[in-house]
Amino acid sequence: MRFEKLGVAVFAGVLLAGTGLAQQAEPPTRIAFVYVQRALASTEEGKVRLKALDEWARPRQDELARLDKEINDLKGELVTRQGAANDDVVGDLNRRLVAKQREFEDKQRLAKRDFEEKQQGLLRDLGGKLQEIITKYADENRYTAVFILNPNDLAYLATTADITETVIKLYNEKYPLAAKAPAAAPAK
Repeated sequence: MRFEKLGVAVFAGVLLAGTGLAQQAEPPTRIAFVYVQRALASTEEGKVRLKALDEWARPRQDELARLDKEINDLKGELVTRQGAANDDVVGDLNRRLVAKQREFEDKQRLAKRDFEEKQQGLLRDLGGKLQEIITKYADENRYTAVFILNPNDLAYLATTADITETVIKLYNEKYPLAAKAPAAAPAK
């Protein structure tokens, strides 16, 4: 009976030792973080495309600023003439003010919608490429998980866990900008 108990104990010990060895053989869990907003804005393609989006939006912003100034000028004129002008003049100013405010609101709504559509398309395109880079890098370097870094929600992060700069470098290597056209030859 004692030998049976001893045999069971030895067998259990061998099983536990084997389990311990199997657990020790597993690679450690590796996690990393990517600051996606910085990565998208720091890639060469991201810089160029964000600049193009800004250049597209600038005339619309200027138009809205011009309309806003016209609205403020009309409001000022209305206040100035309120007590001194006849009802027809005040009524005309009110109609012009309301029309200008509606024009401003319509243009603002359209500009916002168009900007958001362009921005979403840009983020979808760049984000898809960035995801491809992150996935490949994580697989090649045996990361268990890669999280999106939000610096505002972080108490501590080891610099080795932030792979943003590496991802930017890999992105620029995989998706280089087309070489700029050579400068025109000087006139003779």
